[in-house]
Amino acid sequence: MIMGGLVLLTGGTGFFGRAILAELLKQNFEVVAPGRPDFDLLDFGSVKAFLEKTKPQTIVHSAAYYGGLGICMNEPSNLFLINTKMIINLLEAASKVNSINRFMAIGSACSYPGKIDGLLAENEYWEGPLHSSVEAYGFTKKIQYVGIRSFAKQYGWLGQFPQITNLYGEHDVFTEYRSHVAASLIKRFADAFLEEKSQVVNWGSGKPIREFIYVKDAAQAVVKLLQTDYSEVLNIGTGIGTSIKDLSELIAEIVGYKGEIIWDTSKADGIMQKVLDAATMKRVLNWDPPTTLKEGLQKTIAWYMENKEIADSRI
Repeated sequence: MIMGGLVLLTGGTGFFGRAILAELLKQNFEVVAPGRPDFDLLDFGSVKAFLEKTKPQTIVHSAAYYGGLGICMNEPSNLFLINTKMIINLLEAASKVNSINRFMAIGSACSYPGKIDGLLAENEYWEGPLHSSVEAYGFTKKIQYVGIRSFAKQYGWLGQFPQITNLYGEHDVFTEYRSHVAASLIKRFADAFLEEKSQVVNWGSGKPIREFIYVKDAAQAVVKLLQTDYSEVLNIGTGIGTSIKDLSELIAEIVGYKGEIIWDTSKADGIMQKVLDAATMKRVLNWDPPTTLKEGLQKTIAWYMENKEIADSRI
């Protein structure tokens, strides 16, 4: 199926959506990235009216209500309801117009089974229940997958399903309640450095292994995928695991923090290892993420320190 025509990008002002929008424009795609009040994903009428007006050929659904471990533990019903309502409204509205031929939903490594030992490969996507700490959010990504496959069969669309590992980069959410692990640690160590604190306390043991991809690299992968007809689950990551302890020490080094790092083991660790198998991505896209973890963190931390007041105000 030839990629062409107008791309509708949801969540284009968000952390990842902003990077996807920049990459689409860089690659000379025609893009519309609406926001409220013109386009409210929780209002079916608003979504349908906008699609009827603009008639996009491709939809990239990047919008999401998300956060780190804290929000996953405290707001599972909000995560489930908001994210499910958005995809249902978008799918139903897309089916009412005749212009759509491609629909991509941005997935997450959180939607993989929680007990897989080793790299998470695409053929294991349905191999068991999700980890309880991310069940509500992760399952909405599976709902997206099944929804798009169902509508694609009935309406002749091409469905695409990139599963993104942990993102970090400029314009992330750094407030602790909604931030992912890298952004949360960057803020914590930056604050400690600026306030000359002698200690930083981190949640858990520091032993869990996570994978991190620079947001601009992930956006590049998504746009590369759009230019293929690949329609199965596809991991987007580095395939490289890093312990939270090592990540913390690297961030502290870049920030310049010299104090003590303490681990509060009364707090939950979550899944002990979550790293994607990137072999299929490398084959399908003929691509590797170009930015190393240290390079990406240096860019992110430099941006954060220069824009700290604005970044800290985002919720």
